[in-house]
Amino acid sequence: MFALSVLLAPSVALAQPASGTPDDPQDIIDLINKASGWFFAFIMALAVIMLLYAAFLYLTAAGSEERVARAKTTITYAVIGIAVALLAGGIPRIVQSFFD
Repeated sequence: MFALSVLLAPSVALAQPASGTPDDPQDIIDLINKASGWFFAFIMALAVIMLLYAAFLYLTAAGSEERVARAKTTITYAVIGIAVALLAGGIPRIVQSFFD
């Protein structure tokens, strides 16, 4: 009797078996949109932190050419990061427009 209750426990809990593959193309599109959203948020947060760090370097440089150059390089990388994040946010929409 115990073995039967263990075997029937998932059906009693109304559990559904997990599937590893998406069932229809909309699931794939939703997955891509979700992944790009997370990527966008992560890269934007990182770019803002880099901009704040570069501003700190620039303000505390005290005339040091090396620190000013490092701050400018960091700002350049932060702007590139923002551009990449904006592309990550826009690529799923572009790809989806091809399929509509």
